Amino acid sequence: MIDADDADDGSTDGLAFPRSYDSFKHTAGISLLSLGGVFAFADGSGMRFPPAQLVIILSFIAIAGITSILMTGMLATLEIKPEPRALMIRRIRMAQLVIGFSLFGGLGGFTFNFLSALLKG
Repeated sequence: MIDADDADDGSTDGLAFPRSYDSFKHTAGISLLSLGGVFAFADGSGMRFPPAQLVIILSFIAIAGITSILMTGMLATLEIKPEPRALMIRRIRMAQLVIGFSLFGGLGGFTFNFLSALLKG
């Protein structure tokens, strides 16, 4: 039986914000590792990447990392400065979209350039 206190009010089990915090924390790490990987492969010793494309790739990955770190900080401060739940959910959804598209664009562009340079060489 569902009690009145346990009725579904549109919220989850109360772990949505901690899960989002962990998700943003991990995507920040993925972004940092991706930046390091792009720099390692694009150091100029082995393969040559066009500088303009390299800047775009690094920018996309950096946007994902910065957004992840900002959202991690924002979620960590919820206990100190509470925000309305609907506002935080909207911010989390927008940040997840920005991070997803940024990582997709950055890592996809890097993979395309890496494979092109690998097949030419």
